[in-house]
Amino acid sequence: MDPVRSSLGGGVAATLALLVFLLVADLFLAGTNLFVVATFTSLCAVGGPPYCELGSLTATLLTFIWFGLLFAVAWPLLFAGFTWGLPGETGLAHGAVFGLFLWAGYVVVSLLNVLVGYTTILEDLPLLIVTLLAYLVYGLVLGGVYDYLAEHRTFLSEIQTS
Repeated sequence: MDPVRSSLGGGVAATLALLVFLLVADLFLAGTNLFVVATFTSLCAVGGPPYCELGSLTATLLTFIWFGLLFAVAWPLLFAGFTWGLPGETGLAHGAVFGLFLWAGYVVVSLLNVLVGYTTILEDLPLLIVTLLAYLVYGLVLGGVYDYLAEHRTFLSEIQTS
């Protein structure tokens, strides 16, 4: 299968795995007043006040559309574009590294919020740990399914004859 279709297939599988992981994390972290899915899909900064309320139907619908487009389409296509340049010998290794890159972006935003004074590191620590695990799950599934569907590690790998 070509890299684009392989990455989109991997993106759908990884998004479903991520969604299940986030919903389970929400169940366990409900006592700490976290809504983990909203952290991954916040439209408040993009759409303004109407989208900051998690309970509104518009915000919920747009949140899941945003989540689907980002994690099932955009990130997988980016992954397919440069998976050959990531360290590792397998799709799982590539996916884990890709997940760590995505998490690093989240950490930068989180640290900026700490510097501005919106939150503290201690308040963010549970969410940082959960998001690290979530991005690793996402990356591992994305890389593994990509390799399975593409039937090769990268386009630079040796051509395998059957």
